[in-house]
Amino acid sequence: MSDKLPPKILVIEHDELLNANLCNTIERYYFDVTRVKDSESAIKAASVSLPNVAIISSELQEISAIEMLSKLREVKGLKNLPVAFLIDQGKLAEDYNITNTEFVKVIFRPFTPNELMLNIRSLLRQSSPVFQDKFIKYKDISIDLSTYRVFRGNKQIHFGPTEFKILQLFINNPEHIYSRKEIIEYVWGDDKEIAHRTIDVHINRIRKAMDLKDGRQVIKTIRANGYCLD
Repeated sequence: MSDKLPPKILVIEHDELLNANLCNTIERYYFDVTRVKDSESAIKAASVSLPNVAIISSELQEISAIEMLSKLREVKGLKNLPVAFLIDQGKLAEDYNITNTEFVKVIFRPFTPNELMLNIRSLLRQSSPVFQDKFIKYKDISIDLSTYRVFRGNKQIHFGPTEFKILQLFINNPEHIYSRKEIIEYVWGDDKEIAHRTIDVHINRIRKAMDLKDGRQVIKTIRANGYCLD
């Protein structure tokens, strides 16, 4: 059994129906898919998940596909991000200044699921990505990302999905101080109106569930900034 998580695919397609169909196809092959519709959401999602491959529609509304790729590759850790560009029938790759280069594939619509997956797997072989471990750890706390279980030492701690995502965010980057706004964007997305007080409630639930007898809070408050791991 693999000790790594499945490949992470970022899909950027503004048309909701096309986006859903595309993501559903990829998910059937047991890949981890993040779906977004615009460039701002794509950058935020990429910064958090660090995808192994990006699928970019050539018909994005507020930015060109090439500009979208350029911005993604400016994200730390994504300098050589592999990408498949989706181009509508009757159009040419040259119309979008897209060329087949290293880590770049061009797929013309309509395409079959098999064709799509062959191109994704080809990009993965070329780039030889390092997939994320199923287990992430911080001191005596470990998280099984494949089964969504949290342990402190040998004891399993039961969390709801929101507390799990918040703890995962912190352990993925243990030195970072997260503002309440950053936590909200990661857990619910930037289009949700969530009161900052809600974050405080979830943080306190994490602290209480961990029940650390040594005085540590697991997540400590940084006045005027937010929260970070203790």
